[in-house]
Amino acid sequence: MAMTKKPSLNAQAFDTLRRDIISCTLKPGATITEAWISAHYAMGKAAIRHALARLTQQGLTVNQGRLGYTVAPITIRSIRDSYQIRKLVEPELCRIAAGKLDTEALETLHRCSRASYDRSNTAEMVAFSQANHEFHCTIARAAGNARLARLIEELSDDHMRIAYVSMVYGQPGRHWSRDHTDITAALEANQATTAAELMKAHLVSGEEAIMQAVLDRPEIVEAQLNSG
Repeated sequence: MAMTKKPSLNAQAFDTLRRDIISCTLKPGATITEAWISAHYAMGKAAIRHALARLTQQGLTVNQGRLGYTVAPITIRSIRDSYQIRKLVEPELCRIAAGKLDTEALETLHRCSRASYDRSNTAEMVAFSQANHEFHCTIARAAGNARLARLIEELSDDHMRIAYVSMVYGQPGRHWSRDHTDITAALEANQATTAAELMKAHLVSGEEAIMQAVLDRPEIVEAQLNSG
């Protein structure tokens, strides 16, 4: 029987901090230092530095030099900007990807579409956010434009945290799974226009749900309404 390879200390540190940022256990805007992380998570200095470097690269933390790191804030402006880009790009990527997804990619989309969660289970909600992330990134990669795929992956990384907030404080996310199922069916049937239209509607409804959720929780969002 093959042995399961244990994640490295670097990977464990990254996964742990990333999970706590996505679930807002580490609050948006909070300042964290290597010493604080070491004391609260019992991680080694090298693993902490590696994790923070990766988190900063993904836009989940901001390097503040000697002051440490800040958990990237969630702002109304950043949500609007992210969705503006996604609504312009993802429907077209969906159109291009129709009929191009191989068996492995389609299996991934079907698996992600079946994802569900219980609001009382943090791990399930983080896993659901990850499935949503994987769904959108799989379609973007299938379209064949590496630069646009990287853009969607970057936007989707930060979106995982926003989606988690919506799951906790907004309406149940079952509509996301239904939308994903419909989009997958259109892609599999090579219905490019339908897939693109479904993706656009999915993003519009998702933005509305998330905006409502974060506006109801002023303690986790920097509104910046005047800048949007």
